[in-house]
Amino acid sequence: MALANPPLTGDPELIDSWRAWLVAIGAGLSCGMAFGTIYTFGAFIESMATEFGAGQGGTSVMIGIATLLFFSTGIISGPLLHHLGPRPLLAVGGALFVAGLVATSSVSELWHGYVVYGVGCGFGAGLFVSPLFATAASWFLRHRAVSQGLVATGPGLGTMVLVPLAQRMIENLGWREAFRWLAVIGAITVLVCLVLVRRTPIVATAHPREHVRRVVRTKAFWQLTIGSTLFAVPVIGSLAAIIPFASSVGIGAGAAAWLLSVVGAASIFGRLLLTSFARALGSIRLLKISFAMLPVAFVIWFFASDRYAQIVVFAVVLGVGYGGFVALQGDVTPHLFGVAGIGSVLGRLFFCYGIGSMIGPIAMFTLLESSGGTLLPIALAGGVALAGVLVIWGLTPDPVPLEPTAATRAPRLPLQLSPPSVWMPVPASSDRRS
Repeated sequence: MALANPPLTGDPELIDSWRAWLVAIGAGLSCGMAFGTIYTFGAFIESMATEFGAGQGGTSVMIGIATLLFFSTGIISGPLLHHLGPRPLLAVGGALFVAGLVATSSVSELWHGYVVYGVGCGFGAGLFVSPLFATAASWFLRHRAVSQGLVATGPGLGTMVLVPLAQRMIENLGWREAFRWLAVIGAITVLVCLVLVRRTPIVATAHPREHVRRVVRTKAFWQLTIGSTLFAVPVIGSLAAIIPFASSVGIGAGAAAWLLSVVGAASIFGRLLLTSFARALGSIRLLKISFAMLPVAFVIWFFASDRYAQIVVFAVVLGVGYGGFVALQGDVTPHLFGVAGIGSVLGRLFFCYGIGSMIGPIAMFTLLESSGGTLLPIALAGGVALAGVLVIWGLTPDPVPLEPTAATRAPRLPLQLSPPSVWMPVPASSDRRS
């Protein structure tokens, strides 16, 4: 048996350096813009459904397609990361994302939105979100959990800021103009982050494709992928549905929109708090605790009815659990499987997350319309979350031994990069600019 971590070469003094923190900040801003913009869809759904004469279930297909592509594109962008680096993916994906928002603002038929919002925003963001998480993780060793918390804070901050901003723009300018302003914000963010993001300073000497083949044969990998799918169904479904669900029980549009801001703020708290304890308590233990908070949150929501304060408590618990899980997954994955092919491994996890993300919103809105109330979809979301907790609870806390192959039987060095003498400089001809 061989440990998960292959030999590494690169520039060791850049690990955990000030340059690494700039990469983490750039990744966090980009991911925050993408996640925050996608999560504003709950504020748009009522206006769009009314204009196009479609039910919320039919309109929610837009966000279902977008979130599926948003996360599942990681299975493509992961391998591309190893060949191109993160900056080309951010440039192309960011351009598609912005173009998708502009095109969505001009659609005349709902199905046009399925295409331009789904492909433009979903596929565009999917080209850079998973690679940026992977890139930031590979710049750190000692502070990886904290840095992943910083990157994952971006989506929470983006949700907290952009959702109420979008709601205000929809009320004052209309939903079409609101999409255009979100496109402007997205374009500025991408340009700034292109300056900050750089290719990883370390290179795994093992072939990433072979390493990934060995990873996907492990029990731990399937626990994470199935768990990620079951995590995404209730979380993304709730983020898309919480505004309409709150409005359906008599809560005003402004107050309903602030619930997503509460989720975003709580997720920031969860990401930073839980990742700060990762070294002491273990990232995998905290990952399980974060997931276990979801069923508790849905029990609170189920009994909340129209009590706004209780729904706020649900939003807080959901946000902390969601934020912690997302942030810790970026530390757990290289801990279990090593950094070789990390973009592809995370891409596969994002792909499964994308499947759950497509199912969640469509199921929540369809059940709302068919049952005439919120209790059934909330109960279903809680049941799916509980199933996910049961799947992931037995995840090993130790690095996973991988079956060696003919190409990978050379002695392995641990990921902790010690002693420093194992490091070799990258040749001057190496492309370090992307």
